[in-house]
Amino acid sequence: MKKIISIILGGFMILMLAACGQTAEPVKTEAESKNAVSAGKEQANKEKESKLTLEEVFKKTEEANKDINSFASQMNMKQNIEVSGEKQEFQSDIEMEFILEPMALHQKMTMSLAGEKQEVDAYLTKEGFYMYEPNEKMWFKLPEEFSTQILQMSEGQTNPSGQLEQLKEFVDEFEFQQDDKNFILTLKASGEKFDQFLKDNVKNVLPAEMQADNMMGDMKFNEVKYELHIDKETFYLNTLNMVLDTDTQIEDEKMNMKIDMQSTYSNYNKVENIEIPKEALENAQEIN
Repeated sequence: MKKIISIILGGFMILMLAACGQTAEPVKTEAESKNAVSAGKEQANKEKESKLTLEEVFKKTEEANKDINSFASQMNMKQNIEVSGEKQEFQSDIEMEFILEPMALHQKMTMSLAGEKQEVDAYLTKEGFYMYEPNEKMWFKLPEEFSTQILQMSEGQTNPSGQLEQLKEFVDEFEFQQDDKNFILTLKASGEKFDQFLKDNVKNVLPAEMQADNMMGDMKFNEVKYELHIDKETFYLNTLNMVLDTDTQIEDEKMNMKIDMQSTYSNYNKVENIEIPKEALENAQEIN
């Protein structure tokens, strides 16, 4: 069971765009779908349509990412986990502020499990990883090696430019659309090629001691879907939605995990400082 929990907590890489030569198809609103659009409105909509290809959006997004040093995000995630016939449902609501250089994170999370809510207020900086547990009304400091591992993993994922290049091989899998404000990229992928790619990326975000092949188990991706909304003006990521369905065989136990995540991103380069509260630094109880 420890290996199962470790893989759940390890998380999955956030994937980004790929390059392609097609332009984005406009997305019709529900009202437009039900009613014929007037000639004047149709012309106005056409004027808002971008002629950029997916390859051009990819390049502009890659350039914009290089200038990002901070952002905020909100995430809602539902997880359904079944292990050997036993089912558990998790509901997580997360608010986060993130600075890349030097790396710092402030995260407030509310997680619901079996009708019970657990709240966590966490800070992660070069000074360490501190968490406030409201039920205990106490601050805790996690071991230095733990915070170091998380910092290393986070620093490897914060700049998506490296992942952009990797996804070029899946260019034919993308659906490319647009609305008035966003380019909309949708990826539904399956097959052995994509399956191995995801396994490799999950493996890369885990701590070193968990990267052995036998720790990954016999992982199978039943469904993978990413929907990304890229701002037409700034080329920053506005929305990332993900659906994931996996089967894994670990220690003679079969685990099925379904994840449905919706997240939004904002305040790019406006998060200027994240400091661990003085109360935490002075009173935190260190745990192993």
